[in-house]
Amino acid sequence: NEAVTVSLDTVKAETVADSQGKWELRLPELETSHLPLEMVVSGRNRIVIQDILVGDVWVCAGQSNMERTVLQSHNAKQALSEADLPEIRFFQVGRKIAFEPQEDCTGQWVVCKPGASALKKFSAVAYFFGKEIYTAEGMPVGLIGTYRGGSPAEAWTSLEKLEAVPVLQHYAESFEETKAHLPERIEVYNKETLPAWRLAVKEWEAKPTPRGPKPRWPLSPSANPRQPAVLFNGMVNPIIPYAIKGVIWYQGENNGLSTEHASEYAVLFPAMISDWRERWGQGDFPFLYVQLAGYQTKQPENDWPRLRESQRQALSVPATAMVVSIDIGEQYDSHPKNKVDVGSRLALAARHVAYGEDIIYSGPLVESMRTEGAKAVLRFKHIGSGLVIGVPPPIRMGQKPQLPASSLQSFEIAGVEGEFFPAEAVIQGDTVVVSSPEVKAPVAVRYAWAAWPEPRPNLYNREGLPASPFIIRVP
Repeated sequence: NEAVTVSLDTVKAETVADSQGKWELRLPELETSHLPLEMVVSGRNRIVIQDILVGDVWVCAGQSNMERTVLQSHNAKQALSEADLPEIRFFQVGRKIAFEPQEDCTGQWVVCKPGASALKKFSAVAYFFGKEIYTAEGMPVGLIGTYRGGSPAEAWTSLEKLEAVPVLQHYAESFEETKAHLPERIEVYNKETLPAWRLAVKEWEAKPTPRGPKPRWPLSPSANPRQPAVLFNGMVNPIIPYAIKGVIWYQGENNGLSTEHASEYAVLFPAMISDWRERWGQGDFPFLYVQLAGYQTKQPENDWPRLRESQRQALSVPATAMVVSIDIGEQYDSHPKNKVDVGSRLALAARHVAYGEDIIYSGPLVESMRTEGAKAVLRFKHIGSGLVIGVPPPIRMGQKPQLPASSLQSFEIAGVEGEFFPAEAVIQGDTVVVSSPEVKAPVAVRYAWAAWPEPRPNLYNREGLPASPFIIRVP
């Protein structure tokens, strides 16, 4: 019941705390400020917070490819030496698994400066994105990093949203089941699971080399980030309703573990986006995301092509954009080190969707298919100044760019029987014409339809942005 006053520069607002001491104030919209401001919070005591800038704040979320640090990127030494950017600030949300929505989190705002230990540990994608936005828009940029490796999208979605969508209710039921039996499951973990793991490690150590992979340490039910809603509760809810410009998102690997889950992502991911927007209460803020990169997955049941297609379908959600990264993956590393191009492509999307710039921000996206005899004619949007045979950027600093192939690659075509055959594809103006001697009456075409497509996909626009993998059928 205490009166509280907050002042920031020339702005002042007042409120009264409730009986539990909780309060919230919304200041009027502020002008961008490059000069450090001072905030004073006054009640019976007085708190002074200094060195505040006013600019745009972006939430940077997802799993391990968003979590991968600046120090782990392929140009870390150069990036860290050039990071004298005090108008970029970043905040890393501490890891937290929670079965109830949390109101607070650990972390602090850090000023971006060369060699800073906090910057070394911060998301490379987020940093390179923020640096491009700062340069393009000329305003202070705040980056809130909230990410966790190995996490599926359902872990980042609220329990209420999972309950509200019929095909996602099984996640809500799983959450409730785990929560109701958590003490017993932790006891089983301590008494059975951990001892079994220790025994397996001893047996592994006793084997002669070469030996298979070491048994992985099993996660406790109270610390498992793969459970529904637990990361929303612990790592998203605490930062709502911080005023934000938008979200960048890099996730999906864990949801591509099977065709069923990869297809379900077409519902789950848009539901998560709407969940966040509803809870933030700031309208349809920009939500920009990265489509899965190319990678030779070791699990044969994985269905990354279907997951990528679900990501492409999510473009029907307003104020979204998708960055294609099929060309900057690494065949035997699910965490490609080229995060510069990912951040740059996200920044292009933000400059259009969030800041209204009239620029080419996307690679070609298939729009329609028609047939002309034994040929399929595909039309695309986001062709920029034209469709071309392109080459991927180098995956390591200092490498020379490859030369373009002599023809388009990674196209397949199918007839009424449903079997896909490698196809010849030719650019004709704004279209791509696809055909195969094996198919007389085409009904479907797909492109880059593999976790690691071979031969490498190479359809781009002249602006150097790659086409998205897709599958399309005649109407």
